Amino acid sequence: MNPFNPLFDVPVACDFTATLAHEIRNPLATIDLSLTLMLADHQDEELKMYVDIIKRSSERINELVNEMVKNRSLDETQMANQSLHHLLDEVVEMAKDRILLNNIMVCKEYDPTDCIVALNRPKMKIALTNIIVNAIEAMDSQYRELKVVTMSIADKYVVQIEDNGCGISEKNLKNIFNANFTSRPGGMGIGLAATYDILESNHVTVHVESQLGSGTHFFLLFDKN
Repeated sequence: MNPFNPLFDVPVACDFTATLAHEIRNPLATIDLSLTLMLADHQDEELKMYVDIIKRSSERINELVNEMVKNRSLDETQMANQSLHHLLDEVVEMAKDRILLNNIMVCKEYDPTDCIVALNRPKMKIALTNIIVNAIEAMDSQYRELKVVTMSIADKYVVQIEDNGCGISEKNLKNIFNANFTSRPGGMGIGLAATYDILESNHVTVHVESQLGSGTHFFLLFDKN
């Protein structure tokens, strides 16, 4: 199978304000999980760790609210050359508390070339965060691994984000980028729809491969400058 031929249906556009509202839910979910674990075990050192996580997540909420007020419309005038490696490192760092709480191993395999591409950094951070958070939430096995890979192929840089989670059925795979579509209890069907809009506006091609019980692979193709 050619990993760069999209198989899914054309998605419905998602409003960017709704995207930011969705992002507020991500750190809130981390807060909820931390509080649950904190209440279950009152050991002092662990309690301090969870309180620190709550504090960082609360600060992230504040940042997102500020971005919502300050940047009601993040348009293409903000396109600038960025290092994909630095951006991926930043996104993984932002998700580190959820990674820690879910006992996930992160494996990075970066191309020797520093992949520099023109993109809208604030939007792309949201898109990559959505993909990584979805990967984290899909993993419920004893051994959980999140793999982040970059490759230089011809005139493209490729970012591969892979999990060994529950996978996606063939039927659902065609709809994952459609607004309001979700197979997760309590989901809003906004995250991946917004992600597709962001990738498209940054001229990034996306392809997803998945099977039930075999994890999911996201492939993102960026044009070289």
